[in-house]
Amino acid sequence: MDLNQKNTLIALGTGTSTGIPMMGCKCPVCSSLDHRDKRLRTSIFIESKHGNKILVDTTPDLRSQFLENKISGVDFVIITHEHSDHVHGIDDLRPLTFGPPVREIPVYCNSETGKILEQRFAYIFNPTRPAIGGGIPRLRLHEVNLLKETKIFDEKFIFFNYPHGHGETMGFLFQKMAYVVDCQEIPEKIVSLLTETKLDLLIIDCLKRGSHSTHLSVERAFNYIKQIKPIRTGLIHMSHDLSHTQLEAMASNEFGSKVFPLYDQQKIFF
Repeated sequence: MDLNQKNTLIALGTGTSTGIPMMGCKCPVCSSLDHRDKRLRTSIFIESKHGNKILVDTTPDLRSQFLENKISGVDFVIITHEHSDHVHGIDDLRPLTFGPPVREIPVYCNSETGKILEQRFAYIFNPTRPAIGGGIPRLRLHEVNLLKETKIFDEKFIFFNYPHGHGETMGFLFQKMAYVVDCQEIPEKIVSLLTETKLDLLIIDCLKRGSHSTHLSVERAFNYIKQIKPIRTGLIHMSHDLSHTQLEAMASNEFGSKVFPLYDQQKIFF
C-alpha cells in the first residue's frame, strides 16, 4: 500500500488484440529491443487506497500478467466489453477462487456484455452439469447501472457506455481517475462528466496515427484530452504503428510531460 494513501494502478498490458510483437511481423516496433514496446493485451489492475484489488478485463495474457506483476488475488473484476482480447483469459481466475478460503469473485459489466459472457462461457455462468476434475472458476456476474453512482466493496464508481465497433464498451470513473479504452468516440455527455470531475488521471485509447473505424487515433485522443483537461493522461491500447519513443515524443510536443504512453508493468499512483 502506498504510504501516502493513494491508489496504485498497474498497466498489465498496453497493446492491441494481437499483442506486440505481433506473430509473423518484422516491423521496427515488433522487432524493437525497447522493453516498452513489448505489449501484452490491454488490461489494468488497481489496488485502492482502501486495499481493494480490482482487475479490469481478463485478457488471454492474464496468467502471464499476474505472474509478472506478482499479483496473487482479486476482490472483483470489471469487464469493459466482450471482445476476445478482453475476456478470453477469464478461466485463469479459477485458482484464485479455490482458496483458502474458497470464494466467489464478482464480475461487473453492462447488460449486453453480461448476456454474451453467459452464452460464451456457459460452463461458468450457466452450468448444466456438475464440474468434474479441475473444476470451474467461481464467478458471479453483476449488471451495473450506467451513469449512476455504484458502490462496490465500498468503492464508488460511475460507469458509462460509448461506441466501439458494432457494440459498446463500458468505461468508468473511479475517484479522480477515468478509464476509456476501445473507443470509437466519446459522447458529449461523457466528455462533460469527465471534464467537470477535474480528473487527476485519464487512461485513454490511442491506437495509431491516421484514422481507424473502431478506435481513437492519436489525433482524436489528443483532441479529447484537450477538451477534458486532466492533470495527467496515460495513453493505452497502442498498435505496432507506434513505438513508445515515437508516441512519447508526439505527446511531449503537444502536452509536455502531462501526457505519456503507458508500458507494461508501469505503476502509477493517483
